[in-house]
Amino acid sequence: MIKQEDKFNLNNIGLNTLSLNTMIKSKISLNNKDNYLSDWINQKYLSLNSIKKLQLKFKLAQPYSFLELRNFFNKDKIKFIEQAILTINFEKKETDLFSFYQTIDLVSVNDKVLREFHQFLSSNEFLNYLHALSGLKLKPNTIAMSGTRYLAKNYLLPHDDQLEGRALAYFLYLSYLNNKDGGKLELYGKNKDRKMAVINSIIPRKNTFAFFQVSNRSFHQVEEVVSNKERLAISGWFHHA
Repeated sequence: MIKQEDKFNLNNIGLNTLSLNTMIKSKISLNNKDNYLSDWINQKYLSLNSIKKLQLKFKLAQPYSFLELRNFFNKDKIKFIEQAILTINFEKKETDLFSFYQTIDLVSVNDKVLREFHQFLSSNEFLNYLHALSGLKLKPNTIAMSGTRYLAKNYLLPHDDQLEGRALAYFLYLSYLNNKDGGKLELYGKNKDRKMAVINSIIPRKNTFAFFQVSNRSFHQVEEVVSNKERLAISGWFHHA
């Protein structure tokens, strides 16, 4: 049963594309234990009250719309995903603009765990959930997904991710780093002097799911890793419907 305080109107924060009834029909509900979403996602992110708060946080984030969701997936899922991605070959990618290791698109790999994860992220249920958070209508079954590894001295210089059709860039972190290790995802915007600078950042922590809206403002970089710790992640893009 949905509590009265969990009911809300999306029009209050400028999102009028998804009503409460649509959210219920889309199974964005904490109370259905057979819910596909609750099989994967930490329950604290599935209440309507939490969704309301995350919508507002995404809308007001600086320097552009993004969310950082810690302990997002159920722990057992993360354990198996991490084990699976470490069985996949990573090839070094290097130019003046970047240096890191990457897998092929994971839709092509023959691994049950990674295939199920890809199916979940591209499912109507999860895309409806992201729609509720971001207000963006996303295309099912078309996401890009690959594994990345950053070792000492690896980096990715500023860029905006803009290619036709990209709506949200996403990241699932599978290792723990701290501030002194480097490897942060740094988000650029204009500072008080109207100059481009790092306005916000995300420190990679295992089982953090982060995403931002791709636009001509979404400049970001991966800070150089300066310790011996490994920065392991799965990342890619959701596309506009």
